[in-house]
Amino acid sequence: MPMLYGLYVEAELCNVSSFRFSDSSDWIFQVQKRSRNGTVEPIELQQGVGRLEWGDIHGADRLACDRSEREATMRIARPRKAGSKGKGKLGKLGKLCGETPLAEYAGQGTFPRLVAVFECEGCEPLEWTTGGIACVQDENGQEVARAQLDSMMWQDPRDGEACIRITSHEFRRL
Repeated sequence: MPMLYGLYVEAELCNVSSFRFSDSSDWIFQVQKRSRNGTVEPIELQQGVGRLEWGDIHGADRLACDRSEREATMRIARPRKAGSKGKGKLGKLGKLCGETPLAEYAGQGTFPRLVAVFECEGCEPLEWTTGGIACVQDENGQEVARAQLDSMMWQDPRDGEACIRITSHEFRRL
């Protein structure tokens, strides 16, 4: 059964009112196997979906264990439409961050804000190592850039006055 995890971020914004990650962002995370041995592996989400096979299970053991022991998937969570098949926690996704699982980070503050919700099967996210593309809005609400947050920082290459710096982040099970 998939579990939902929220990525909560604190950031410093300079001459920027808000940012929101793009649906087409590529992400890299460290994830831990959801089992007793706790294997840790990197997983890369391209276009919102990532899959990995755990390398610690071989031969006959591989055939004997269930799929969640052999592989892990992590994807940007998508709200389920009314009347769709499947149960679970995805119905509350709209309450968490509106119509999209990629919420807007706006304003200044010293508390973590939810910026993305991920659906995980067979793994638990531990660390966010690189972020994707974010749409950046200036103080007038106009989109000014598509920032690549690979080093958890971005500075406007045109004049250097607008910037985003991710100061901390954490995952919370939802």
